[in-house]
Amino acid sequence: MKMQIVSSILLLASSGAFAAPQVSNVTLSQADNRQVIVSYRLTGEPAVVTVDIQTNGVSIGAEHLTTFAGDVNRLVQPDDSQNKTMTWRPLKNWPEGKTERLSDDVTAVVTAWSTNAPPNYMVVSLVAPGEVAYYAEAGAIPGGVTNDLYKTEYLVLRKCPAANVRWRMGSPSGELGRKDREVPHVVTLKDDFYIGIYPITQRQFKCMKFEGKDYNWNPSYYQVDGDLRPVEYVMWTEARGGTWPVAEGNADHTQVGAGSFADLLRKHAGIPSFDLPTDAQWEFACRAGVGTALYSGDELDNTTTSGRVDPLGRYANNGGRPGGVNPGTSSGADHATSRVGEYAPNGWGLYDMVGNVFEWCLDWYQDDVTGSSAETGPASNLGSGRVCRGGCWQEPASYLRSAFRSSGPVDGRYNTIGFRMVCGAVVSK
Repeated sequence: MKMQIVSSILLLASSGAFAAPQVSNVTLSQADNRQVIVSYRLTGEPAVVTVDIQTNGVSIGAEHLTTFAGDVNRLVQPDDSQNKTMTWRPLKNWPEGKTERLSDDVTAVVTAWSTNAPPNYMVVSLVAPGEVAYYAEAGAIPGGVTNDLYKTEYLVLRKCPAANVRWRMGSPSGELGRKDREVPHVVTLKDDFYIGIYPITQRQFKCMKFEGKDYNWNPSYYQVDGDLRPVEYVMWTEARGGTWPVAEGNADHTQVGAGSFADLLRKHAGIPSFDLPTDAQWEFACRAGVGTALYSGDELDNTTTSGRVDPLGRYANNGGRPGGVNPGTSSGADHATSRVGEYAPNGWGLYDMVGNVFEWCLDWYQDDVTGSSAETGPASNLGSGRVCRGGCWQEPASYLRSAFRSSGPVDGRYNTIGFRMVCGAVVSK
């Protein structure tokens, strides 16, 4: 026997050339085995569909909704003639640790997200080609974002609300530890974007099969406990490659090097916008709306070692270079790089944005970026390599400021440089 429960819908309208999807005929019922079935009709444009369960108009919490399956948390194609369905098996500890049926005051709120305004979190399987899921809240991601699955076989990305936001890039003249290459200037990014909540780990890197390389190829210098450590000792050309940016009229600047990690990930996931972040995208994501030297909201109090920096990321004076000695290749997880996610995230839930490893960016490096486009950086190689951001395990506290900038040659290998991925916040239909 099924119990009928009142349900509701929520539409998130789109703009421009994207038409709003239409949701109707929403019903919610529960079988005798407690399994809940939500049915709905989607018409118009394709949409990413999510659902919330509420009692008396209050959400039961995303952490209770991780067992949903079916036409939910993914891109759904419209169908004028047939309903879509999703199923949910409530955990035994809800409601209130009981196992009885849900009450009549339970409602299901179905949300249809337009493809140009998707949910805040995207999860990409690195073992199942084309498997991509979306979640409105981090708590709805099965197992939680700190689960080791999301550091090994899945890639979790968080949407950064960057569209048309004006902000100050760089550091003010009085910031302790600042460099001349951090001249403050106003930046406006054009679009929202997704960014990985962790740098790419060695296990994630090995999920992509590189032509001409051994199975499970791992270039990293520090491979002890390597699955959860960031990949490093990887060249810019291996992470991304290609030429970016290019002069107008030349090849498409969105093309990446054939066989690079970005190229393999694009093909595996079916998402053509995967790339390295620009210099401006990286700093915007790192700051998470905070204008101080450290994304925690603090100012730096010492350029070498600082209790304010210690919680934020691995650097020389909190375990990276114990006693100032450069650790060897057999270094355990307590020296050199650390496992990702071991330090405090920023306000957007991004881990290891500072410390652990520098991260490759798209832009060619130049000291003065105040006169260049925030979207592209300098248009040609000025002889200084590509931008690296975030500081690393062997550097002092001042390198973990949000504004710190450095560089490396595209064909250079360093046990201090890794990378993380970004992609556009538009869902491919």
